[in-house]
Amino acid sequence: MPFPLQRTRAVVVLTLAVGLLSLPVGCETIHPDRPTAEPVARSADPAPPPSPVVPTLPGKYATRRGCCVFYHDFEFSPDDPLLAEPENLPDQVYSELRLPQGNAVVQVFLFDTQSRYERYMFDERFGRYKNQPARRAYFFAEPRIGGGEELKIYTWMGDHLRTDLRHELTHALLNGVLKHVPLWLDEGLAGYFELPPANDGVNPQHLDTLRRGPLLQDLARLEKFDQVKQMEKPEYREAWAWVHFMLKGDPAMRKVLLDHLQALRVNPNPGPLLPKLREATSNPDRALADHLAGIEYPQSRSQPK
Repeated sequence: MPFPLQRTRAVVVLTLAVGLLSLPVGCETIHPDRPTAEPVARSADPAPPPSPVVPTLPGKYATRRGCCVFYHDFEFSPDDPLLAEPENLPDQVYSELRLPQGNAVVQVFLFDTQSRYERYMFDERFGRYKNQPARRAYFFAEPRIGGGEELKIYTWMGDHLRTDLRHELTHALLNGVLKHVPLWLDEGLAGYFELPPANDGVNPQHLDTLRRGPLLQDLARLEKFDQVKQMEKPEYREAWAWVHFMLKGDPAMRKVLLDHLQALRVNPNPGPLLPKLREATSNPDRALADHLAGIEYPQSRSQPK
C-alpha cells in the first residue's frame, strides 16, 4: 500500500553498535610493589539495562530483475517465480492503461519474517513508519537527494508475497509515470493488477463480498480520501469495483478512465473523475451494480492472499 507522501520516503537506517555489552562490567589493575590495602566494601551500582537493538533493513544480498532490485538476507533461486513479476507486470500495466514505459528502478526490501518486518516498520519506539497503519506490505516514494524520488517497497516472505508484490509494484509503476495518483485510484488499480493476468482483473474475494451486499458505492466520497488510514476493506473493494467497471465495462467508461490517466501524466490535479463519468452514463451507481452482477469468475479462481 502506498503512502502518498508523505510519499516521503528516504530511509536512513542507523545500526547501533551493541559491542559495549560484551565488555567486562569492571576492570582490575594490579600493583605488585604496593602494600595491599584492606578491601573496602561498597554497594555496587545497578547494571545499566541492555542497549536496545535497532531494527535494520535486509541487505546481505541484492538481486536485480527487471525494474526491481531485491534486497534480502537469504539466497534466492534464480528460477523463483517471484523474480518474474518485475519482468512481466510492467508490460501488462502500461499496455492496458495506455501509458508510456517507465524507467525508474524500484527497491524491494524483502524481510525474512513477519516479526522483523513489523518491528522495522511499526515498532512504537524505532519503527521507520510507526505513524502509518499496519499493513503487510507498503510502497513509498521518497524524495531523493539531488532531485527525483526513490521508489521503495517493503514486505516479507509468506504465502501472500506474489500478490502483495504485484499490488505494491503497480503503485510504483504508476507513480513512476504520473504526476500524481489519487489514493482511491491507486488502490483500485493495484487491486485490479494484483492477481495473475488469467484473472482478467477479477478479484473473486472482492466480487463475492460485493454481491452479497449491501452495495454502498460512493465514488465522490472515495475521491476525497488522501490518507492511507482512510482506506479499509470496504473502500479497497469499492475502489477495485470502479476500476474494473471502467476498464472492462462499456467502452465509453474505459475512455473516461484512460483519458483521466493521460491527464495525470502532466497535471497532478485534473479534477475529480465522477463528473466525467456522469457525462458518459446518466447513472454511474446503477451502471456499476449492473456490471458487478454480470462479471464472470475466472476459471482459475485465483484468490488474493
